[in-house]
Amino acid sequence: MIFLHPGCKDGLFNDNAKDPVVARVGEQYLFKSQLEELVHDGTSPTDSAAIVDGYVQNWIVENLMIREADKNVAADINLNKLVEEYRASLLVYNYEKKLIDMRLDTLISIAEKVAFYEKNKAQYLLSHPVLKCIIAKVPAKSSDIKNIFKALGKSDLTEAMFLIKDKAVYHHIDTAMYMTIEDVVSLVPTNMIDPEKISTGRVYQEKNKEFEYFVKILKYYDENKIPPFDYIDAKIAKTILSERKIALLKNYRQQLYENGIADKDFEIY
Repeated sequence: MIFLHPGCKDGLFNDNAKDPVVARVGEQYLFKSQLEELVHDGTSPTDSAAIVDGYVQNWIVENLMIREADKNVAADINLNKLVEEYRASLLVYNYEKKLIDMRLDTLISIAEKVAFYEKNKAQYLLSHPVLKCIIAKVPAKSSDIKNIFKALGKSDLTEAMFLIKDKAVYHHIDTAMYMTIEDVVSLVPTNMIDPEKISTGRVYQEKNKEFEYFVKILKYYDENKIPPFDYIDAKIAKTILSERKIALLKNYRQQLYENGIADKDFEIY
């Protein structure tokens, strides 16, 4: 069901079909048929009217703006040239995108990423400290408090992981995940960790009335230091792919030029 805008003149029709005009701006007309896809079956009359009215109002404003722009466009602007340049830009952009989709090799080996890392790692200095850690929140009454602290001090954390999983009411034991100092501090009591004294291997323990908190720093990387490979792995992959895209398009353009010479597709006068 289509609701016509209250101001439309039912007597005005499209020449090609008996199609009532809904709105007009200057010599531009909006016909009822142009609104048919706006409203779907099952839409209430109130919602249908609101949808159509909103579209009509937007159409009017847009066409008023176009008319005003057309009247006030600078005399030295070559609109046909601008349209042609924009068209050419769109054609090239979409064709390059198609070329990339069809031809870009997206498989990146670990060896290639490691080689890139070794060559370029100084360009990725950390803007803030990052760390890997284990965090546990254990009821203060637990009989394994001392055992957990002792187990966290070992290089083999198997026992610590077992105890934490069994006894902690909250734990973070993802040893592959990097966190910021702020991330860690937000999960433990205030002043438990001094950001100026964090170091790899250190174990923190803090008790409040109900819980005992533990933090084991597995790896710590300070600000302005070279980041570990796994921290920037995704960035490296993205950069390698970006460089491949640039090389692919550059080589394609060069090949296109050489083919043009061979096929005499162009001449330079």
